[in-house]
Amino acid sequence: MLEISVVLITRNAGRTLGQTLDSLTGLAAEIIAVDSGSADGTVEICQAHGAKVIQREWEGFGPQKNIAISQAHCPWVLSLDADEALSPDLAREIAALTDATPYSAFRLRRLNHYFGRPLRHGGQYPDWQLRLFRRGAGRFNDRPVHESLQVEGRVGALRGELLHYSYLTLDDYFDKFDRYTALEAERLLAAGTRLSTTGAANQMLVRPAVKFLRRYFLKGGFRDGVPGLLAALFNSMTMSVSYARFWEKSRSNPSGPQ
Repeated sequence: MLEISVVLITRNAGRTLGQTLDSLTGLAAEIIAVDSGSADGTVEICQAHGAKVIQREWEGFGPQKNIAISQAHCPWVLSLDADEALSPDLAREIAALTDATPYSAFRLRRLNHYFGRPLRHGGQYPDWQLRLFRRGAGRFNDRPVHESLQVEGRVGALRGELLHYSYLTLDDYFDKFDRYTALEAERLLAAGTRLSTTGAANQMLVRPAVKFLRRYFLKGGFRDGVPGLLAALFNSMTMSVSYARFWEKSRSNPSGPQ
């Protein structure tokens, strides 16, 4: 069995964190949580599950996760979000691995849940995530949003599901929506993206509309009921609003879009 450090970043994650930590029973040699000012009992939940909690000012998703990784002591690291949990099948599959594996990292098959319903259509599944890796072989990039793990060496895949409880309520969604679209707008601005009037119409209207049609109709998002409709609609809306916010920020630049 692998000796695994589980690392998380947390901030007011009390509603979902308990099931995340419960799913690690018997699997984690240590649990490390880097918290950025939680005030809802998150720290106490971590401590009740034997986790080491490190308080750190927010530096961004990638940097925050790298801080957590740097505190790990075990040969293997499993990086989870505070709204994710291992399915029993995935926990057993990880427990059956040995250090003799030829892989340096493993992708996990993530199953996203919207408003209590698993999304198996609309291009939402399987949502492969690179999360389990040898310590020293992986590090997150510094993207302000939708950061990803970069690893060296061969990558395998596990069949068990990583359960992701994305949004429990509409309030949850719009809270994250506000932060994520603002961060994406900042990323576009920092990357020097240019946006003409024609380009704005394409990024705010045409591409989001095509994305919705593809996800909801061609990829069968309608099979997931109202949550499937909302997932396709909100995903498209995120693109529109991210570019609208980028347009607003870039107006202060005389050479930027008008």
